[in-house]
Amino acid sequence: AADVSAVLARGTSYDRRVTTAPRFHVGDRVRVRVQTPLTHTRAPRYCRGRSGIVHAAHGGFIFPDSHATGRGEDPQHLYAVRFAARELWGEQGAVRDAVFVDLWESYLEPVN
Repeated sequence: AADVSAVLARGTSYDRRVTTAPRFHVGDRVRVRVQTPLTHTRAPRYCRGRSGIVHAAHGGFIFPDSHATGRGEDPQHLYAVRFAARELWGEQGAVRDAVFVDLWESYLEPVN
């Protein structure tokens, strides 16, 4: 237990340097691309095609979709995107509720 803070401060082995500048920034409005890959994805189906706001930029990480299928690490920027509950669940969503989803850059497109 005494080592937890030090281990967390070092970060994980999944952090990676991304050679391109982040495409999105905190406050940007984004939409999750509608994709139905035959292999692994971390883009939840319930948020595909839905719009949200970038809440935080986490930095670069291994892209799990390519890594899980043996296509390499393909580091990408990772963002926390805030979705209004009503954007995801319609009228059943509470007006004041929100859902935060961590999404890789290739899952997102800008909303003008």
